[in-house]
Amino acid sequence: MGVAELTDLVATMLCAAGVVPDEAAFVAAHVVDAEARENRSQGLVRVPPYVRWARSGEIASPTTVTVERDAGSVLVLDAHGGWGHVAAARAMGWCADRAETTGACVAVVRDMRHSGRLGAYVELAAARGMVGVIAGGGGSRASAWVAPWGGTRPIFGTNPIAIGFPRQDGPPVVADIATTQGARGTVVLAQKTGAILPDNWAFDASGRPTRDPHQALPPYGTLAPLGGHKGYALAIGIEILCAVLAGAPTTSASFVAAFRVEAFLPMEEYLRNLAEFAGEVTAGPRRPGFDAIRLPGEGSAARQAQSAAHGVRVPTELWREIAELAAELRVTHPLFAAEPPIARDPDA
Repeated sequence: MGVAELTDLVATMLCAAGVVPDEAAFVAAHVVDAEARENRSQGLVRVPPYVRWARSGEIASPTTVTVERDAGSVLVLDAHGGWGHVAAARAMGWCADRAETTGACVAVVRDMRHSGRLGAYVELAAARGMVGVIAGGGGSRASAWVAPWGGTRPIFGTNPIAIGFPRQDGPPVVADIATTQGARGTVVLAQKTGAILPDNWAFDASGRPTRDPHQALPPYGTLAPLGGHKGYALAIGIEILCAVLAGAPTTSASFVAAFRVEAFLPMEEYLRNLAEFAGEVTAGPRRPGFDAIRLPGEGSAARQAQSAAHGVRVPTELWREIAELAAELRVTHPLFAAEPPIARDPDA
């Protein structure tokens, strides 16, 4: 199914759930873009909870972002329970605006809701010739999926971080990772499709490793930190950087930063150095089974282009859930008259 048609469907459903039209379109574009990139943990699997939160008032729309403290190159922002997608994009835009003159600007954003694929926001900075950074933490214990290393009681979310760098001869270099072995959304999708999890992704309630997605999330289990104690340490750092520094330990918060490349060195020199470095990285010998060595962000951009040309394929169980939800919202759409999508392994 086409990206534009799928985006229109998601936006229509969000509007029917009470989201104002411009924000519904913005969030829908993020959701479908993530699906098109095969970052499914931030894709269509998010539609049911987004609709639920919008209908219950757990997400405020329209989103209001206010400046609570302004220290020039440091901002403290409050999103007042609004859409994280909107708040994160505004925060990155404001940081980039200030970095044009100061060279750098950082912000913390408190009381924001889920913001989807973080790579989208650092790509905004990269498009302006800047290095972008965003990390997410905080939230109530009800939204905690990860226990401290050695413990069994969930304390953290997946505490993701993304860093993006502008590039001339390819898509921006984007490192976008959670501090868990796998994303919660991927586990939820595995529950819907009947897939089993890879090794070392989760623990059951007693702290034993499990591959059963139904035993991988509270109250039945927890997600495993990325790299064991190293991912735990990184999650701690992000939690402090976001929620504690924002003065909002019980609400979702983000740390956002933009750095103007030309505050460090001329853009031409930066691009030349990056191209030389990238060439060295990608020209080395490959392990068996790899057809190329790619920079972070290249695979995502290639999958997005492939989806734009050939459409997005959605797992059957997920599509059925979306269709049922649309019926509940009294939303009709031409996509529902088409043949159902072909199911496929969500990790393929």
